[in-house]
Amino acid sequence: MKNDILKFGKHLKEYREELNINQNEAAYMLGIVPNTYSNYERCERPIPMVYLPKIKEVFKIPDDRFLDMLLDRPRNKKRESVEDAAVRLKDMREKYITGVTDSLYEVINNSAELRQLLGFIQMMDTKKQRLYLNGLRQILVVYDDLHHAQSKDNRYEDVDFEKE
Repeated sequence: MKNDILKFGKHLKEYREELNINQNEAAYMLGIVPNTYSNYERCERPIPMVYLPKIKEVFKIPDDRFLDMLLDRPRNKKRESVEDAAVRLKDMREKYITGVTDSLYEVINNSAELRQLLGFIQMMDTKKQRLYLNGLRQILVVYDDLHHAQSKDNRYEDVDFEKE
């Protein structure tokens, strides 16, 4: 079973790509570090069983597809038409976006600062939005790294090394 779960990553990558989302977005939606998520998709690290329900929920994976992914079974053997595949993919993406929107609603509703930031971004043209958001994301990554480094440094504050 462990090898099956390890192979789950390749199916997860395929499904994520069908949803047209990148690895970073997927990782953040699951609450894990992007490098860890990448290792899961490359099957370099097994996905802990405790993450499976959250993966299914976050990506809105249908039961039959999720079971096939878990058991490393080939997808439905019948060939679907291009039109049917397009409709299916559109439905999958809409379910995912609806789930993301629902999960972020409370954060947006409770934060005047975030609403103001979103309004500011909304006034920009698409190219400027992308540049601004990429810059903002990079700043947040640096801030997060500094915060984690500080947390690691603070864990030694209460330790008296001279006693040892």
